[in-house]
Amino acid sequence: MAVPAIAAGARRPSRIAREWMAAAIQATDKGEERIVVINVGGKRFETYEHTLNKYPNTLLGSQERRQSYYDPIKKEFFFERHRSSFTAILYYYQSGGILEKPLNVPEHIFLEEIEFFQLTDVMQMQNEEEEKEIEQLKEEEGKIELPHNKVMKLIWVTFEDPNSSYFAKGLAIFALFVILLSIAVFCVETLPSLDDSMPTTSISPNGSTITHPAKNFNTNIFFILNAVCTAWFTFEYVLRFLVSPNKIEFLKSTLNILDLLSILPFYITVILARTGDFGVLRVMRVIRVARVFKLTRHSRGLYILGKTLHASMNELLMLFLFLLMGVILFASAAYYAEFQENPKMFRSIPHGFWWAVVTMTTVGYGDLYPITFAGKIVGTMCALSGVLAIALPVPVIVSNFEYYYKEEMLRKEREAAKKKKLEDAEAIENSVSFKSLNQLMPKSPFLERKEDNRSIHSTPDSMTRRRDPRPPVVHKKNGAMKMSHEPIREFDELELVGESSLSHERRHLTPETLL
Repeated sequence: MAVPAIAAGARRPSRIAREWMAAAIQATDKGEERIVVINVGGKRFETYEHTLNKYPNTLLGSQERRQSYYDPIKKEFFFERHRSSFTAILYYYQSGGILEKPLNVPEHIFLEEIEFFQLTDVMQMQNEEEEKEIEQLKEEEGKIELPHNKVMKLIWVTFEDPNSSYFAKGLAIFALFVILLSIAVFCVETLPSLDDSMPTTSISPNGSTITHPAKNFNTNIFFILNAVCTAWFTFEYVLRFLVSPNKIEFLKSTLNILDLLSILPFYITVILARTGDFGVLRVMRVIRVARVFKLTRHSRGLYILGKTLHASMNELLMLFLFLLMGVILFASAAYYAEFQENPKMFRSIPHGFWWAVVTMTTVGYGDLYPITFAGKIVGTMCALSGVLAIALPVPVIVSNFEYYYKEEMLRKEREAAKKKKLEDAEAIENSVSFKSLNQLMPKSPFLERKEDNRSIHSTPDSMTRRRDPRPPVVHKKNGAMKMSHEPIREFDELELVGESSLSHERRHLTPETLL
């Protein structure tokens, strides 16, 4: 391992410092754990050298930067800094990136210490890495790209992500209410006592048939409710199409195709109701049942079920093939076993298909049943074969469901973590910038007065009993930045530090001894 070069313009280290650096390099090559002693304001801290080397772009993590603070006599690094803050700074190295301000340290002093030990650049790099991770999460989830226009992007996110804002959540609730209302109208309007949009017939006492014309289609209350719901569906579909970043992918989406199928029948119904083609009108009413699938957009459970069925398509096709083979086989066997003794029920093999289906699925309506001994044997084998055929692909389908369910839970956790990171990043940008810490931080409020060539540092009482008005301190915990506004607590003791050319005199004074 080569000795690191000395930066241009830096003071050349002493012979003892060079020997110490050479010994450190030699110990590293041998795999030994070298302990570094750091003296901060008279308090000694010890840690492994490799712990500091995790962050080489900081003051303590770089051998070149910290060597100028090395005391060759005491074989320690000496920093005349705020020692209560250094406890949190050292823990930043030991914990791998957790920085939390101590309760008894004022915020502006803690910011000064962060700047002195050169941690701001490292923390900013970690923030950038976290932002890259967020972008990778978005790519892995396969999300559609967002529109470039800010207004279009806002509209798209509002409709696609109900959790993006309170307004988006309220809009999703309203859309869900409209869907449920539309489904309720679709079901209730088929009641005979309420369905007056179709012509009806009745038989008179003398046996003749009387046709009752349909009532005004446009004044039907169900028509009005259906028109209101369809108007909302149309507005939502058209607006989402206009702001979508990829129009072709939007039209090819399964959910959007279902949305279109739930809208078109209404307009076709309005046209056909005036022409009198009631046969096609009934077909259009049936297509309106596609509105049920609009619930999938607002239910993650239905979405998971849809993905499960799509992933299990091969197993479902295999199940259908097994059932088809069984239906043909057992319907044929039942026909030849029953057609002489029971010709009314098993008139042909196609008539036996229905019996085979309800038997293999273990439904057993009882409308068709064998009466001969051979027919009963066929029925028993048909029921057992159906149970086995249905049970075979079920474990695979359940496994797929569990996979997508766990994936959904992980997605929610990633979304929560991503949202928290974005909120923390925005809070940092709005409160303090790492690049301008020196500009934001005022001079130290400590009073300085020289007495017998000594510097006495004290904190006024007015500062210890009020909340500091300066910007909040930056915390980094569990990979996320946090802000805090904590009241400044009184120091338990004040430091009196005297300096001389040969030694450092240190003693502690209480507030009473200074008066």
